[in-house]
Order: sequence, then C-alpha cells, then structure tokens
Amino acid sequence: MIAGIDVGASATKGVLVEDLKIVNSYIVPTVDAVFSASEVMEYLTARAKGDSKDTIEAVAVSGGGSRKIGDRILDLPVKKVDEIKANGLGGLLLTEKSKGLIVNVGTGTSMVAAYDGGKNVEHVGGTGVGGGTILGLSKRLLRIDDFVVVEEKASRGDARMVDLTVGDIVGGPIGIVPAEATASNFGRLASEAAEDDVAAGIFNMVSQVIGLLAAMAAKAYNLEEDVILAGRVVRSRIVSENIRRTMELFGVEAYVPSNCEYCTAFGAACSVVLSEQSSIRFLYGRRKV
Repeated sequence: MIAGIDVGASATKGVLVEDLKIVNSYIVPTVDAVFSASEVMEYLTARAKGDSKDTIEAVAVSGGGSRKIGDRILDLPVKKVDEIKANGLGGLLLTEKSKGLIVNVGTGTSMVAAYDGGKNVEHVGGTGVGGGTILGLSKRLLRIDDFVVVEEKASRGDARMVDLTVGDIVGGPIGIVPAEATASNFGRLASEAAEDDVAAGIFNMVSQVIGLLAAMAAKAYNLEEDVILAGRVVRSRIVSENIRRTMELFGVEAYVPSNCEYCTAFGAACSVVLSEQSSIRFLYGRRKV
C-alpha cells in the first residue's frame, strides 16, 4: 500500500491506496503541516493490514503544505508529488476518464486540464474564490465561522432576496442567459435581509463564480463534456448543484465523483504507484534484453 496525503490550507486529507483503489481515508483540520500530516498517518497506519511498516511502503505528499514535510513520516519514506500532477491524475482515476478539466474547490479553486490518462497535465489557472471565501464572508456578515451551520442556513434561504436577476434588470432573457440567471450578486441586498437569505447569497456567489470560470476554461480546452469537480467544498450539495447549474447555461457538463475530497491525496499516491510500476517494467525489459 501507498499512503497519500494532501496538506491543504484548512484541511489535511489522507488515503491508503492499494491496487489504485482507496481502502481507507481520513481528514483533520490543518493546524500545522507536519503535525496534521503525522496525525493522518497515525490513523491510516493503525488501520493498515498486518504489520504497518511492512504494509505501507511510502507516503506520497502533495498540496501547499507539503513543502514543510521532511523526508520521513512515522519512519516511512516521503515522496513529494507536484500538486498539479496529483490533481489531474486523481480526478481522472476517480471518474475513470482519460481526459478532463479537474476543478478542485478548497480554500480557493484550482483548475488543471489532464489528457492521456494523466500523462499530460496542464495548469489552467484558478481563482481565490472558494470555501475560504464562504467562511470569510460568513464571519463578517453573519458572525458565523462554522461551514456546516452556514450551509444549513443557506439551505433555508432564498438567494433571490439578495441577488438581482437578469429578468429584474431587462425584463426577460438576454442572449443565452435566461431571465432567472443572476445579473448582480448581492445587488438587491438590504439591511433588513434575513440571515438565511444572506447565507444563500454567499453560497450562490461563490458557486457561480467558480461555475462560470470553469465553463469558460472547459470551452477553451475542448473539455465541455469532461469537467470533474473535486475538493472538500463540493461535498456541499448547494455548492455542487449551483456550480453545475451555472455551467449548464454554457452547455458544459460536470461530474462529482465519490471521494472527491481526496482527489489530490489519491492522485499523489497513484502517481507513486504508477511510477514504481513503470520502473519495474523498464528494469524487467532490460533484464530480458
């Protein structure tokens, strides 16, 4: 088995991978990169089959905080994997696709285009809008710093009470944009707006920004039917549905795979597995010659 760890800005995710499949997983808040990665590994090691030191061969680490990780975790060798490569390979393997635009929504949002089963991965770009934006605005506007609580409020709210639609401004649809589409996020906001509606507006704005940018990127890279939504934030039904609805306006289809929050950790582990398999095949071929 190979362990994969994604040290993110707000959460550290880990998986145990065997035969390119996730057999166990764990998430903890990122308090400190080394401490959180060690905490994840302690959990995964305890659940590995047999003698963990013999079973887990290495730890593949990726994500922004991976630079702070040393050469070993719990006396296991560490292999650093580029986050862009991990995102691309992880997204494709989770969906069993050979190509795709992987939109990874975490504290911020990154986008990579992956082709040929992950052999070719290109960094498309991204946006600072993501889960961190939802929490930041919620703290300021609602004095709530718990994502689950804000999501519950948003599920009861109506974003149309704080947003202006295209219909509100021009009286109907315009071009390819339907009348009910958002023309101005928080353009209707008033001081007496209900908290649930403000929460819905925050989720709506963040999701629509991500959906719009992803749709434009998908068109630019000819991946309109192969967008893969990943990251912990798209586990939110409100976020994933809003992103998908926004993308559908532009004829772009998106998928949310199971275990989407472990995309980077999974991709990092699989990158090491595939690299080692290639090395073995290369050496075996040389021996035969």
